[in-house]
Amino acid sequence: MLRRMKGTGKGVTLADVAREAGVSSMTVSRALNRPDIVTAPIRERVQAAVDALGYIPNRMAGTLAGGAPVRLLPMVLPTLHHSVYVPFLEGVQRGLTQPGWQLAIDLTEYDPQREWRAAQQFLSLRPDVMVLAGTDHDPRVLPALRRFGVRIIEVMDAHPDPADLLIGYDHAQAGTMAARHLIERGYRHLAYASCLGVGDARNARRMQAFRAEAERCGVPCAAENVEEPSSYEVGVTLLRRLLTREPGVDAIYFSNDDVAAGALFECLRQGLSVPGRVAILGHNDMSISAHVHPALSTVATPREEIGAEVARRLNAPTLKGGLVTFPCELRPRQTT
Repeated sequence: MLRRMKGTGKGVTLADVAREAGVSSMTVSRALNRPDIVTAPIRERVQAAVDALGYIPNRMAGTLAGGAPVRLLPMVLPTLHHSVYVPFLEGVQRGLTQPGWQLAIDLTEYDPQREWRAAQQFLSLRPDVMVLAGTDHDPRVLPALRRFGVRIIEVMDAHPDPADLLIGYDHAQAGTMAARHLIERGYRHLAYASCLGVGDARNARRMQAFRAEAERCGVPCAAENVEEPSSYEVGVTLLRRLLTREPGVDAIYFSNDDVAAGALFECLRQGLSVPGRVAILGHNDMSISAHVHPALSTVATPREEIGAEVARRLNAPTLKGGLVTFPCELRPRQTT
């Protein structure tokens, strides 16, 4: 019978847990580091002892002693200001099956200098692999990672010559798809509306492809950008600017769904019919998109699938490089 005493965890050792559970220290070590080779009743007794004593394993000491190592998975992402990267992170977290992985995240806000500082900080911890968003980096980042022998996983982009392993989707293809959808629906004066366009190369590629497809079809296409983080308020600003400067615009492709939703709310406030006066198309298919009224048409991006593929590659015995792309999907709803 386990003693029902809550410890502070301070100074509690593996031997203390073993005594509490009535098993050997080796059994405790196996239950914590290799639970697959320990029977369920023993695992439960060990876990109950861990909980009762407040024991926290010293993973670094465990690594030196031959236990299950802590495997740091550093991720340098642009932002968590909105929920775009949440499905990606969930895909990674749910997909990792090998023990010991610990995610660590730093944010750049699309600033290359901040990306370099984040890479430096993570390199001081000597990781085996690092996840980077996109394929456009501070010029010091990739050489430094290679110098330290760190494997590189780039995500959320596509490029014919990846630095190592690249898992993402084609932003130019998404922009072309969006333009074709609006033109096929009969709209004849398009616009691309974005935020952080200068610092976000993926957004820029999407915009260029959107405008190129409009030009190919003989349809005029305006563009408006706000150097602020994506938000509902930015959508309001972009809509007002576009309709003031280009009153003939009848369809707008926004760089993110929260921006598109903000524009939609502003149309409703002004009494502008959507899609009668202006059609609105978003990007990413965030959770709000299907639940606003009218429901937001959008380009769905494979964010969770990309995260799951990162995990699948890390679970494999050997991390192989190359390019893995997933398709985007046009989700036409009521706003186009």
